[in-house]
Amino acid sequence: MNYKNNTDKPTSRGVAVRALGRILSAGELLEETLSGNRQFSELEPRDRAFARLLVSTTLRHLGQIDKVISGFVSRTPPEFVMNVLRIGAAQTLVLGTADHAAVGESVDLVKTHRKYGKFSGLINAVLRKITQTGRTKMAQSAPRDNIPAWIYKSWERSFGRGEARQMALEYLKVPPLDITVKSDPEGWAEKLSGEVVFGKTVRLKNAGRIPELEGFEDGEWWVQDLSSTLPVLSMGDVTGKRVLDMCAAPGGKTLQLASAGAKVTALDRSGPRLKLLQENLKRTQLSATLHETDAVSWDNGGELFDIVLLDAPCSATGTYRRHPDVLHHKSHGQMGELIKLQRRLIFSAVEKLRPDGLLVYCTCSLQVEEGEDQIDHFLQKKNDFEVIRFSDEKWREFGNSGGYLRLLPHQIREKGGLDGFFIARLSRKN
Repeated sequence: MNYKNNTDKPTSRGVAVRALGRILSAGELLEETLSGNRQFSELEPRDRAFARLLVSTTLRHLGQIDKVISGFVSRTPPEFVMNVLRIGAAQTLVLGTADHAAVGESVDLVKTHRKYGKFSGLINAVLRKITQTGRTKMAQSAPRDNIPAWIYKSWERSFGRGEARQMALEYLKVPPLDITVKSDPEGWAEKLSGEVVFGKTVRLKNAGRIPELEGFEDGEWWVQDLSSTLPVLSMGDVTGKRVLDMCAAPGGKTLQLASAGAKVTALDRSGPRLKLLQENLKRTQLSATLHETDAVSWDNGGELFDIVLLDAPCSATGTYRRHPDVLHHKSHGQMGELIKLQRRLIFSAVEKLRPDGLLVYCTCSLQVEEGEDQIDHFLQKKNDFEVIRFSDEKWREFGNSGGYLRLLPHQIREKGGLDGFFIARLSRKN
């Protein structure tokens, strides 16, 4: 179905409805479904930004929006109709779009639809009721309603009810943009109207289009959340050291290591993602040796590394502020396969590490099964290894759990928060 207006041009709302459907029913990623949508590419830049905003806003408030809609329908309408209602409700309840525009454009989306045109009256009636009393009903719901139940309950068990509530509140916020600069963070913070938050991270509150920012084309910086920089910073001075980045793409940590003077070997099994890393290396005028390969089966030819970084594939629940679709892609049943893969990767990492080397394991996950529990399991099997604790003063502002670094999204909230992350440093016992 083409979602177009009377001038036969794609509309932001039509593209948003289709993208929301692909995310919720087919499990596609937000950027994946938008980049593969021809109609999205036909939109003007401002309209593309609005389409993305519509989808991401709806996902952030999905549970609460669904509760509001359920109060005005006797039974759940077909998926397409429900998604039109969701996009329309998000405009009225969250974005502050003029009521007549939110209602009228939503009705227009289905009027000429061959299969669902008969639901235009329902959409008109429901959205008009939402404009009248929906905000009151929205206020009666809770932010936790937007988090899949199994994920929220796991956060309560792992971190406590208070922390889980704070994490649900963070889901509603659009985070600032973090960039890692090659040098002179204070200077770049001034040029880009940002602030230095830690190390070489510059945080931008109103970034705009990334390629148009000063310094991007010249390769002076790259996009990387503050949390993602900490695994490399935790290694100390890496100048001249041989570092293996086992699951490298899209490559922020590879760039960070290369910029710090390390001799980097980067692996990734995804050709397109590795190509993106290669392009970023070229743009930033940094160098690393790249291999398109599975990290477990990669033949390192006997070469051992001073440091092995394993940013393991995971549920990525810690990135939910930047990627509001991620919480809707994982089921509890999928965790088992991820955990098995992470364990294979950890033991493979050990085989590539010098006897006196450093292993840094991390995940952008808020699930302890992929963090604390993984390292506890590893230490039970490899009792010749020990944890290098995060006890230095500089780590105090972040969460420290059992010697590991456990980052929660609402930490350093006064500066804009950060992605959820887990980091552990390991080495062989003397």
